[in-house]
Amino acid sequence: MTDPDRPQPAPYVLDSAARADLEFDRLRTIEQVYDPGTEEILTRLNPAPGWSCLEVGAGAGSIARLLASLAGETGRVVATDSDPRFLRNIAHPGVEVIEHDVTAGPLPPGSWDLIHARSVLEHLPDPESVLARLIPSLAPHGQLFAEAIDVSRETLAIAAKHAPDRRAATAFLEFATAVHRLMTLAGAHPELGSTLPVLLAAQGLEGITHQRRHPLVSGGKRGFYALTLARLAPSFQDHGLLDTADRRLSSLFDDPFMVFPALPIGAAHGHTPAVGRRQRRT
Repeated sequence: MTDPDRPQPAPYVLDSAARADLEFDRLRTIEQVYDPGTEEILTRLNPAPGWSCLEVGAGAGSIARLLASLAGETGRVVATDSDPRFLRNIAHPGVEVIEHDVTAGPLPPGSWDLIHARSVLEHLPDPESVLARLIPSLAPHGQLFAEAIDVSRETLAIAAKHAPDRRAATAFLEFATAVHRLMTLAGAHPELGSTLPVLLAAQGLEGITHQRRHPLVSGGKRGFYALTLARLAPSFQDHGLLDTADRRLSSLFDDPFMVFPALPIGAAHGHTPAVGRRQRRT
């Protein structure tokens, strides 16, 4: 879905030009912050031995490894990413790694019991069309589980209330608001986490569930916010969204004794109809 009145898209918010060590550490902090909630929902979905699972935008591979452990030797897990450099040496023999742009080119062939995507759809110009490509590849009663950042004003206000003090709340809101503006300039969708259930329903999925998560994160020089600020600093500066030469924010984010709300994330799940459902492998 395109909007002629929307600003001309700028380069992708998180392009692949970052230093490898910085980007790998950033991806690992994302896993530390968001994996517990992802794993909790996956436990409820109960992936079984023999399942075929597609992990879209697999990052550093933690969820792909988890899915492989659940699907077992008789299952199949394919991990895709447009920048798979951190998946090449994934420490699990049950994970097949494919370099793939989910907006273009054919999907990896398969009839998937589960497709999972985290922090992918919100960065794409047309997430609806990507869902329309993914969902037909699901098996009967196949599950789609999507997670997306949600930095809407309402969600940020809720998350800020979890901050332990005013300094942490103020820093979080300043940073998250800049992220919202930067994503909008890039043609991305910073509030997609709130609208995922509507998008899944529009694609014909059933049994839809939705939750928003507001985890807390500690500061530190190699922590979630310090690394993300370092990653986005040039874009913030170029667009006049944050004065990254001002050390106030970075000194707060570098402080290991500070605790902040993480960027909120919305998680939605649904399944295809069971009509003609194939026999599950056990």
